[in-house]
Amino acid sequence: MRRIFLAIVALVLMVTGALAQDGARAYFLLPQDTNILSLTGNYLHAGVGATKIDVGVITASYRRTVDIGGNAGAILIGLPVGGLSGAIDTGFGVVPQNNPLALGDAFIGGDLGLIGSPSLSPLDYSQYKPGLRAGVAAKLFMPTGDYSSTRLANLGQNRWSLQASLPISYVLGDSMIDPAITTLEIVPSVHVFGDNPKSPGTGAVSSQDPLWKIEGHVTHTFSPMVWAALDAYAETGGRVVTGGTETLKAHQSVALGATLGLVLSQQLALRLTYVEQVYSSVPNSVGRGVELTAAYTF
Repeated sequence: MRRIFLAIVALVLMVTGALAQDGARAYFLLPQDTNILSLTGNYLHAGVGATKIDVGVITASYRRTVDIGGNAGAILIGLPVGGLSGAIDTGFGVVPQNNPLALGDAFIGGDLGLIGSPSLSPLDYSQYKPGLRAGVAAKLFMPTGDYSSTRLANLGQNRWSLQASLPISYVLGDSMIDPAITTLEIVPSVHVFGDNPKSPGTGAVSSQDPLWKIEGHVTHTFSPMVWAALDAYAETGGRVVTGGTETLKAHQSVALGATLGLVLSQQLALRLTYVEQVYSSVPNSVGRGVELTAAYTF
């Protein structure tokens, strides 16, 4: 039974983590009243021992920058759609998993710059000399996704969760449109989970301790059309109790990745990221993911 729960938790952490992950230049300062429509595709692979699960998700999102007391802020809303396949080793045999296209958990969020984050008109933005930036951000995931406790793996999580973060960056450049801008970014966060009243496979109440995370990025713009980043992610915590029994101890993991950004026009940009788990305290676990985002700015 513990083997089943290790597999389920690996999937939950992979899917939730991918959608909660901010990525390189996620909090890059933008002019006021900027609107961004994005489509993000995620391919995720998670495994624990003989259990292997593949997840494909496409997330549509909308972000708008707003002026909050003279500081730059933003609001965010998103909805993932996807499916999963694979197999879970129950200890008595391998159970195939093949869930067709379904809704994931919708999310809303926002961020607010507190230091070095003035709300700027397009003209002022082009002349602004950046430096140290710091702010706050949050993302709320709602239990709107497809879910059944009779399935061992689901796209929806059947619970509320909230991620709160403190994005901090130092921007090196003469202005925000410097063709050789470099950023050093660090984003500590905590992800807090509500209870799942009917956990997969048992129908018992499942609870999870907070998951503490930190991600870092070093980015550089090589030309007006190309930028890239080296990425690192780490997390700890997340102990899971199901029906009063501990089904996963608090764990630790580290992942490394790289990002390539392409600016195709003033309106259209692409961002491609690859991330692979390089350490986990969960025995025999693997995890990797590819993310491609197309963003239209207006």
